[in-house]
Amino acid sequence: MEKLYRALHLDITRQDDRNIWFLILEIFWASILASAASFNGAYAVHLGATNTDIAWLNSIPALLAVIVSFPVGRFLQSRSQLKPWILWALTVYRLSYAMMAIIPLVQLAHLSQGTLSVLWLIGWTAPATFFNVGFTPMLADVIPEEKRAATFTARNVVLGAAVSAFNFLFGQWLYYIAFPLNYQVMYLVGVVTSMMSIYYLSRIKVPAAVAPPPAPVKIRLNLPQQIQVVRRSIRDYPGFFLIVLNTSLYGIGLWLAQPLYIIYYVRILHASDAWIGLQGTVGSLATIFGYTLFRWIMARWGVHNTLKRTIITQGLVPVMVALAPSLTLILVAVAFNGLVASGINLSQYITLLKLIPEDRRASYSAIYTGLVNIGIFICPLVGVSLANAFGFVPSLIVFGLLSCIGAFSFWLWPVIKEQPDSLAEAG
Repeated sequence: MEKLYRALHLDITRQDDRNIWFLILEIFWASILASAASFNGAYAVHLGATNTDIAWLNSIPALLAVIVSFPVGRFLQSRSQLKPWILWALTVYRLSYAMMAIIPLVQLAHLSQGTLSVLWLIGWTAPATFFNVGFTPMLADVIPEEKRAATFTARNVVLGAAVSAFNFLFGQWLYYIAFPLNYQVMYLVGVVTSMMSIYYLSRIKVPAAVAPPPAPVKIRLNLPQQIQVVRRSIRDYPGFFLIVLNTSLYGIGLWLAQPLYIIYYVRILHASDAWIGLQGTVGSLATIFGYTLFRWIMARWGVHNTLKRTIITQGLVPVMVALAPSLTLILVAVAFNGLVASGINLSQYITLLKLIPEDRRASYSAIYTGLVNIGIFICPLVGVSLANAFGFVPSLIVFGLLSCIGAFSFWLWPVIKEQPDSLAEAG
């Protein structure tokens, strides 16, 4: 951490730099629960969840995000301070994981513990969505534009390093300690340590608003009114509409494939908890290298050119998984995914922040979350159904190719036009 502090040239006397440092510290503690959560699917399968349950676990949270995002965005837009609201939402969401440790002790008629774990995770989508909608505009407020790329890179390098270590450690713990005690201890450790993340987030100081917040607005809108709000956002900010459209076209194939991985690994290839932890470690290590590499590449290509040139490759990941003859070779696909996803996530997030209007950040963050999650809701259900009907291997191949084709939308309809050597965009 000390080396990272010096590498970022932070000056602790400056409030912006203190905020950045707290954001880097908090992501380390948050990563422990994130590592534990990466085993959610395997935990549900061990407890008796069906393939359909796993599809619901990937799908229903997105539907709830669609429902919750618009009123949350309008609510937060009318608040002068976002931080207290999103901190409470994050705290409630993380504490909900304590219940995951109790589920093996619960016996309900006609409801397996696996299904119960899925229902519990789905039920706490609302506070997670509340936090996600509010966190994006808060980051835009506390991180100057010229420091965003460096800050997001540092956060994700720390996240990747911590997740790689804890995924491996948790995987070994789960492998050698008897079930369900192994999972129960892991979740409780994740919950307790995540409170340190809350502490560091609470120390961030958000600059006072340049202008007073809009007058309180009507939070509940009927469907026609919500559609009208979305249409107005499309009309007023075409670049914002394009990033929603392009992200959806590229994401369809990946969202179709997403619930298939854990089912394919555990049920078909008989992967152990230790291997699941190992693949998380490999992916995180690749992510660390990827963020470091693409931070350098973005300074030369520009943000949007980096996005266009990397996003067409991620659809290859489901194809590589399907064609790999063993779990060992699947780790190559996992590493490739971590590498290219770093460039995509970094450039796409910076692009989104640039396209969201400054005076309506909470509202537009909610609109983006709501629209994208429509696809994330539908696709997992369709993906599992197609895989059950036609097989997992051919389904993964088709879904991967579909993502590659959809990613070309970023070339056909660029959201931002820039020169290849646009240094300013990279921060």
